[in-house]
Amino acid sequence: MKKIGILTLTIMMVSFIGCNSSDNKAENNAQTGTTEETAVTKTKPSYGKIQHVDIKPEIDKAMAEQGLRIFDVTCTSCHKYDERYVGPPLRKVTQTRTPEYVMNMILDTETMIDNDDTVKCLLQEYMLKMPNMQVDEKDARSVLEHLREIAQQ
Repeated sequence: MKKIGILTLTIMMVSFIGCNSSDNKAENNAQTGTTEETAVTKTKPSYGKIQHVDIKPEIDKAMAEQGLRIFDVTCTSCHKYDERYVGPPLRKVTQTRTPEYVMNMILDTETMIDNDDTVKCLLQEYMLKMPNMQVDEKDARSVLEHLREIAQQ
């Protein structure tokens, strides 16, 4: 029985150490307010149905406004901009994650949970799966634009 407890503890420690590796440096930077960016966020595989998102340098104000309305209804029960809540803070998410990552978290949550190492680590930290919010691609793109706008404030 004692061996099983030690084995379980060892597995948990290895999982935790793996989640604090350089793969999650950008997430840790976002939570601590630092701006160091890593190549990992740009080169890791993309999971989910969204493989490319066209992003213009300037914010589409109308789309961001629509995104705020959707965010207020679907996201605020779990997320705040600047503090940990049920889920991670989202103000800087567009600076540490690709647009495809954000869109896939909104639209294809289960695939991301099943495949993406960063999401698996966040699941260990927050201990709650993000539910599928049942929004369409247009609404998810509006939320992304809202998050881009919020990141600039």
